Amino acid sequence: MEALGKAMQRNPLVSGDTERLQQQVKEKEMELLNFKCCTRMYYEEFRELMVGFAREIMLQRSIVNPFVIDKFNEPIIKQLYLYFIGHPDCAWNLNAGLIFAGNIGVGKTVLMKAFLKITDEYTRKRTTVAHAKELAGLFKKNTIEHYNRRPMFIDDLGKEEVEIKDFGTTSRPWTDLFALRYDEGARTYATTNFNLADLSKIYGNFIGSRMGELMTLVQIPGESRRLKNEVKTK
Repeated sequence: MEALGKAMQRNPLVSGDTERLQQQVKEKEMELLNFKCCTRMYYEEFRELMVGFAREIMLQRSIVNPFVIDKFNEPIIKQLYLYFIGHPDCAWNLNAGLIFAGNIGVGKTVLMKAFLKITDEYTRKRTTVAHAKELAGLFKKNTIEHYNRRPMFIDDLGKEEVEIKDFGTTSRPWTDLFALRYDEGARTYATTNFNLADLSKIYGNFIGSRMGELMTLVQIPGESRRLKNEVKTK
């Protein structure tokens, strides 16, 4: 506010309106601080949708067990709800994407995919979903520019080949992709078994630092939820 006032005082065209403009900025700040949710959905409804979509994803994997909400994932689901409705109490940056990190099998992908099914339904925007190892095929099918703005979810980020060869030419398309999406402010989602420091080693500090701005890294706690099949004995 002080810097804005000084800038306006230096400009004779607006110096007479300094107080009025400062008041407008102050009112705008208060409006953002007192932000009200624009999506009318109760947490119970959101929770039910998460369970339903998660169950659908599990069935696609031939997993017949129910999706369990417990002390490990319920805090994440509550934050996803606040993030979805744009509530200022959300602990995550509402203007950035998300990257779920954690041990193998803790449920990162199921949580993220279930959430994105809800956002796709309500925003009418289709999120491009791809496993990290499928990215090379996507870039051969379409140009990188095709993916620089649309919402995108990359599963198992960091598991792909950093460099690819096409007719003898070596390229690092992931570097270009993240650089373009960063410049466009595109909403990006991902899951990974790595932390930001590890990802910076994989992609380089230039892209690693931008990932930290492009997405909020959320650590998913708990042990592996994957079933272990046992041989039945009489």
